[in-house]
Amino acid sequence: MSAERACAESGLLVDGDTRLLTDPCEYFHPAAGVQVGCGRLRCESCRAWVRGGPPGLALKDNTKVDLRALHGAPDWSALPFIEAAYSLGARKRLYACTCTSWVAESVAPIDNDHEIESDPNVPWRCAGHPVPDLPLSLGELRIDAASNWAQLVDKVLRGSSPRDLERKDALGPEPALWLAWLYAYLRGLPGADHLSSATAARLEDSDPQVVGGVLYFFTQFPRARGIEKLIATAEADLHRVALGYPIPEHPPALTLWGVIEAARVESLAKRLLLVPRSALPHDDLGPTAAIEFERQRRARLGWDEHTLKFVLDDFALLRNSERVDVIGSALARSAAVYGAPEMRRFVADHIVQIDKASPGRWRQVMTLLSDWRDKPAQGHLLVVAGARVFQAHLATVDELRAWIAERRATGWVDAAWVAPLEAMLAAG
Repeated sequence: MSAERACAESGLLVDGDTRLLTDPCEYFHPAAGVQVGCGRLRCESCRAWVRGGPPGLALKDNTKVDLRALHGAPDWSALPFIEAAYSLGARKRLYACTCTSWVAESVAPIDNDHEIESDPNVPWRCAGHPVPDLPLSLGELRIDAASNWAQLVDKVLRGSSPRDLERKDALGPEPALWLAWLYAYLRGLPGADHLSSATAARLEDSDPQVVGGVLYFFTQFPRARGIEKLIATAEADLHRVALGYPIPEHPPALTLWGVIEAARVESLAKRLLLVPRSALPHDDLGPTAAIEFERQRRARLGWDEHTLKFVLDDFALLRNSERVDVIGSALARSAAVYGAPEMRRFVADHIVQIDKASPGRWRQVMTLLSDWRDKPAQGHLLVVAGARVFQAHLATVDELRAWIAERRATGWVDAAWVAPLEAMLAAG
């Protein structure tokens, strides 16, 4: 087997209450919705494989430590320089190669800025994770070259899980996360493409939570085979793109628009910006809304009613604001689909039409153009867009001045664009 896949963030060190991977083919991918410790760390100094110890052990203070003996010992708990160790109620986890040790008290990436003492500072790196050999047995799933991928996807959607993710806040089976986990696990094998194609085929399912699972999968893997089916569906039926599909694994409602964003389909994004907001239904589909999923999750973790209400009220405000205009909200948060220079020029040139589709979007366009991307090279687009807003009477002088004042706190503010706009406003 060849090592071809790498952990996100070059590997995580985890405390004793977080799962440490033992299957060399499994690696941390955020699409699986839970952090896990890398099991294939290697030291760049001594070249030894890093061992992660059992939960709740650490080195005794002021005791001589033989790292070579530690690294080679089958039972760390029996060593004289080892003791039980906890931090704020959580179990610590000791890691060691033959030249370095580290005690993890939380989950942290190996690659970091070393700004605080608790940031891992070790000469270790993820050595990559091999592609698994077929046939595979993963829980109830059997995978080989002759697998029926439509049936396999259906099994996962019905609750079959290949492994325990150990998600403490899980509300039951989490098929969307398991499809994503399985795809990441199989990457490098033809089966990964078969899995994603079979997942895309369930987009028209009558169960909204199945559709939500499909949308989750392709927002995580927007280059996976089968994405073309979702894009074609959006292009053929624009009014579906803002419909929300909440699922327990991902309380914010999933949408076809989210897939378009992730896949950076610029032609479709341009088209949707000009479609009247009123023509794009924003209903959430399914028996349970996103806020109810979040209430169940928090209650499962033992939150008291007072705290629960406070947090859920804030959650509801945020989620409802996002659902008002899913197309426009992507502008203000600088979604990747609006990252290319040509897309920035498009929104600046068409800000009047974009605002006509949903009055008030001029703010979101201007906020996008005043982020820190490609500055100062694209700073002139703020003058172009601001002049169009002013000339088309989309905003009053006071509104534009208030927007400029607001951006001084968080955006890219430069006299090259502020001065021309303020001069225009002064001339009135």
